[in-house]
Parts: sequence; structure tokens; C-alpha cells
Amino acid sequence: MDNLIVHNLIVHELKKQPESAESELLLSKEPLPISEQAIELIGRLDQIFERKNDLLQGFLAEPDESLFPAYYENWLTEGRDRTNFISFSNDTMKVLQQSLNGVIGAKGGYLLYADYTMEEQRMLGIFLIRETPGMIFVTDESGEALQLALTQYLDVDHMAMAVRLLAGAGRNVQMIRHARTQSSISQYFTEWVGLDRAETSAELTYNFLEMVEELPIPKDKENGFAMNEGDFEKALVKYAAKQPQQTIRAKEFDEFFYGNEQPLQDMLAEGDGTLDEGFRVDKRSLRKQFYLKAGFGGMSITCTKDHFRAGQIEVDETTGTITIKNQDLASLLLDQKGA
Repeated sequence: MDNLIVHNLIVHELKKQPESAESELLLSKEPLPISEQAIELIGRLDQIFERKNDLLQGFLAEPDESLFPAYYENWLTEGRDRTNFISFSNDTMKVLQQSLNGVIGAKGGYLLYADYTMEEQRMLGIFLIRETPGMIFVTDESGEALQLALTQYLDVDHMAMAVRLLAGAGRNVQMIRHARTQSSISQYFTEWVGLDRAETSAELTYNFLEMVEELPIPKDKENGFAMNEGDFEKALVKYAAKQPQQTIRAKEFDEFFYGNEQPLQDMLAEGDGTLDEGFRVDKRSLRKQFYLKAGFGGMSITCTKDHFRAGQIEVDETTGTITIKNQDLASLLLDQKGA
């Protein structure tokens, strides 16, 4: 992966059974070699993280408020070399073990610490990975036939939990949590990292779209005239999908759509400024805002807001009537219906 550079890598094991209140910590004294396999693993984990839609995002707590941020700041200040990386990971793993003791239901696993750069963005990723049983074909004793054998492998496609800390100020903590139905279990991870002012990607995306609705329609870069609403919505979805780490920042947004003007930054300056540090957009929430879909009783319809604006779809809430004006669609449906 040409856009991935792995700087430091180490793994520790936290042994804990869900029914037990006690845990055991196995700390590595040496980092993992940065081999082709290791780079491929980090690339895959980062890719899986990127595919997650509704992340938990926020800021890192102050160093005097939580141990993890304190150790993290020390690591940054003292230099991100190999020795400091080992010390940082060991110290924070001990904090994690302390926070897990007494938590019934929580399960251990391998904690992989990765200091890497992806698309020029340096970050620290911590991935909780567990083993899962599987089967493979192996040659039998005679060497003339294949047979099934049991094995264990890392289930990287289903990370138990993971966090990325992006270098730089602002909303730089991104987290996925799969134990959503067990808040007391997943909460230990957010508290361990020191996640502050946490909001989901969906919430941040919704707040952003509310602001966008109040902005003036930008001009088309080709003809200089104001874009129509439908074209702006499509451009917005496309813009969000192309941003590194799918992160939208007000300054870059204004520069892309408005040139020298800065309407979004001005709006944020007048408000609480909760989005001025940037946020990772939830692509699913973004698309749902403009691409509409409804289904009930075996019938479904997919459309955009442009179809409503053009009068192709009309809904009468009183009578429960949906009128679709589209000759081509009507013909296709009649062709399938037959006589």
C-alpha cells in the first residue's frame, strides 16, 4: 500500500473471560517487526475501520483528567521512537487492565497498537482483536490426500473495539464499539481512552446538514451561475466521499464550494462552533438526507428530493395517495405487468 507507512507496531494480550472479574496481562517487551505481512494487516484494519459508518467521535480529555491522555502526551512530547512507544503501550495497557477488573461480561483479546500514516495523516490506532476457530485443508500422513484440520486465526474482519487518534488538534478521536447493547462493557473502552464530548458520526452529520440548508447555493464552477439544489446535493455527497478519512472541515468546505467566501465558517463563528474542528461524516446519513427510500406492504419507492421539486412525485398525506408522473417508468411497469 503506497499511501500507508507503519512507524511503530506492538501487540499485547489481555486475558479475561466474560464470567470472570479478574484479568491477566501479557506485555510484549519488543515491538512487532514491520514486515510486509504487518503492513498488510494494518492496511486491512484501517480499511475495515474506514468502512464503519456511525463512529463515535470526540476530543481527547486533558492530561490531568485521565491517565491515557497523560501517557499519550508524554509519548508525543518525548518523541515517537521505538523505546517511548513500548513504554506508552505498556503503561496504557496496565491502566486498561485496572479498569477491566471487576467488569463482568467484558472479554479480553489482543490489543494491537499501530503508529502509522495513511494518506499523509499520521495517527495512532489501537485495535482489539480476538481469535476465532476455523478449519483448513492439510495433507494427511501419507501425503496423498487432503483432510480437514481445526485451527485458530485472527478475526480481523470483526474487530471487537478500535480507536484512532489522529495527529493534530480538534476532534481527533474516532472509535468503533461493537458492544452497543452492553453499555457497561463498552463504556470502559471510552473511559480508558479518555474520550471527551463524544458524539456519533450520524449526529454530527445531521447537525452539519442543518447548517448547509441555511447556506446560500454555491455557484457552478463552469458557468458561474448558482447551482440548482439537486446538483448541489449530489456534489456534496461526492465531496464528502472523497475527503481523506471522510473528514469534513469548514475551511476546506468553504474553499471548495465558495472560493474566497466563507459562509460556513461565519455561521460556526456565530454559533457554538462544535463543527469547526472538523468531523468524520456518516455517508449513510448523508445519502439518506437526499436519497429517499420507503417501503411497506410489499411496495417500495426510491427517489431523490429533486423528483419532488420537479413535480414528478406528489404525496397527499390526507388521503394517503402517492402520485408518480414518469412516462418511462409507467411503461416499464406495464411491460412487466402484461395484459
